[in-house]
Amino acid sequence: MTLRLPGPGDTLRLGRALALALAARPGARTLLLSGGLGAGKTTLVRGLVEALPGGDNAEVSSPSFNICNMYPTRPETAHYDLYRLEPPPGVTHAAADDALLDLLETEGPRRALVIVEWAERLPADVLPPDRLELTWLPAAHGRLITAIARGEAARRVLDATAREVADLVAPETGAAPATQAAAQEDRENT
Repeated sequence: MTLRLPGPGDTLRLGRALALALAARPGARTLLLSGGLGAGKTTLVRGLVEALPGGDNAEVSSPSFNICNMYPTRPETAHYDLYRLEPPPGVTHAAADDALLDLLETEGPRRALVIVEWAERLPADVLPPDRLELTWLPAAHGRLITAIARGEAARRVLDATAREVADLVAPETGAAPATQAAAQEDRENT
């Protein structure tokens, strides 16, 4: 699915819709965000965290320097930013810290919601099978996001979110080859 976000208010609104869908579906608690600097990843997280119970007590900011911010929401939110984690020479992915790996490995309904910015720096073998991936793409105006649900719980979250922000969902004019390949891979893995 592709979402067109004309302005920052739409990014916040998408975050709020995701919060409602994620809180209602405890099986899907991993949100992976990829995109360049200033794309709007932290803005989306701000909208999401502020919409969760307890989020009014959270000061959402990019955890670029301390790698992780924990927010007192229900469910608790672990917000990671892997921008500063550089992979060693000759390695394509950065080494994530043990706390993040523990959160990603948790089976079944998870206590914490895990959000990872710069998720493309994570090795594929540590990703949970049920996750939602949002990728910011270059756009002439506003923001353009490709959303991929991996696993049944993530599909339900994405479907519920799409219903809440139907006006932001771009009409399908034929999926891009990368999106088609990811969708085919997901169908084969489920």
